[in-house]
Amino acid sequence: MRLTHAMYNLGPMRAFKVSLNGKKLCLAGVGERGVLSAIVNRVEGDRGEDLFMEVGGLSSEGHVKWIRYKHLRVGDEIRVKIAEASSVDRPIQKQPVDPAETLRAQKRYVRMMAKQFGWKIRVQSKQSAS
Repeated sequence: MRLTHAMYNLGPMRAFKVSLNGKKLCLAGVGERGVLSAIVNRVEGDRGEDLFMEVGGLSSEGHVKWIRYKHLRVGDEIRVKIAEASSVDRPIQKQPVDPAETLRAQKRYVRMMAKQFGWKIRVQSKQSAS
């Protein structure tokens, strides 16, 4: 099923046409405003090596993914063609952005960085701010 750009409330968009070994995996796009990524990962540790790819981004609908975890092998050929599209494949996953969770994450980050730099955070009460 195709997702028209109207659902993103935007006009024609840049898209990634992603294929693996000559087989189309997806046509991904987030519209005029957003982030679109095609990432190839190699992780090696105590458990051995893992090769995989992901295609996703951030759109007006929130975080979207077309490929969550696609296992890869040595010799695989990945092609990402940048295309102009008026519609793209429906993402397999959508996660709306939660403003309250975003604020909590930002506060955690500020606290973590303050601790790393040895800074003290002083919180001003709302009453004394006015």
